Amino acid sequence: MRNTTILVGAFLLCFAGCTSPSTAPKEQSLFNGKDLQGWVSMFGGEWTAADGVLTGRNGAQWTTNPEKSGSWLRTEREYGDFTLQLEYAINARGNSGVFIHSALEKNPAFSGHEVQILDDHGQAPKKYTTGSLYDVVAPAKNMSKPAGEWNALQISCAGPHIEVVMNGEKIVDYNTDRRTRGYIGLQNHDTNAVVRFRNIRVTER
Repeated sequence: MRNTTILVGAFLLCFAGCTSPSTAPKEQSLFNGKDLQGWVSMFGGEWTAADGVLTGRNGAQWTTNPEKSGSWLRTEREYGDFTLQLEYAINARGNSGVFIHSALEKNPAFSGHEVQILDDHGQAPKKYTTGSLYDVVAPAKNMSKPAGEWNALQISCAGPHIEVVMNGEKIVDYNTDRRTRGYIGLQNHDTNAVVRFRNIRVTER
């Protein structure tokens, strides 16, 4: 009986050790640091890649009209449940954002959601300040750093549940009634914005 118990225990340990790595979610890079491979430009804007940084300039003017959209950069395919991690820096008076679960039709900020990015360090949190789900829910805190400094952003989606963590602090915890699958996108809001992204990674679940 003792030998049988030992063999069963060894089998279970081997099974756990052999299956865990293959079933665990794997983090993947969405940006290779040198070009726009894996991304599709939508409606103009100027996007360049060099030295590990993806930069957006000269974006088209945006509007809150859900029938219209401006320039953005999107992933080649759609994502459902995932955790997205990236770093960004925005110029003085700059305006950008990260889209999640967006469609190709109409404005991606409204077909899915936009996590807002602004030069608004120190401002009170509202439904349009940095870290908000734009025009839907304000962040618990405005965690944005001064213009030009790098910020860490993490967005997690599981079904209708969305969490946003900025610079180490959870600022959004929300259940949506919008799409739960769609494109990940980077906004290039207008001609005044210069936004930089780096270390863009996604883990699907």
